[in-house]
Amino acid sequence: MILAAFSLDQLSKTWAHSFVGSGNVIAVFPGFNLVAIANSGVAFGLAGGAAPVILIAIGVLLSGMLGIWLIRTRSPIHALGLSLAIGGALGNVADRLMFGAVRDFIDLYWGNFHWPSFNLADVAIVVGLGLLVLVGEDQPETSANTS
Repeated sequence: MILAAFSLDQLSKTWAHSFVGSGNVIAVFPGFNLVAIANSGVAFGLAGGAAPVILIAIGVLLSGMLGIWLIRTRSPIHALGLSLAIGGALGNVADRLMFGAVRDFIDLYWGNFHWPSFNLADVAIVVGLGLLVLVGEDQPETSANTS
């Protein structure tokens, strides 16, 4: 699932940025546009002034920590959530390595309010971590202590 999330993210970014073209907006339907934006920051453009190497290191470190959890889990739903989050994080790391910024292309809006643009890596991260939060921790079996 890591490879699927990573590949789908990279293919969709490449397609969208070549289809839309830098600086252009394509209205798909009310509330949804395709755009071609390079985001040098993290979520919502925060930390845009941070050095790319620091953001790459953080992405790799967090992916590694989630990878350790993935290796240790026996829960299929945790494995799915972790795999999605890792694949998405590595998709954004790959963008930073190749382009110096993350390529975003999804623009959702309501009236004049536009949600910050994002990509499928961001979707995979949110869905993956959301699964982990919704499912909660594995509850290990315990035996009653009668002493």
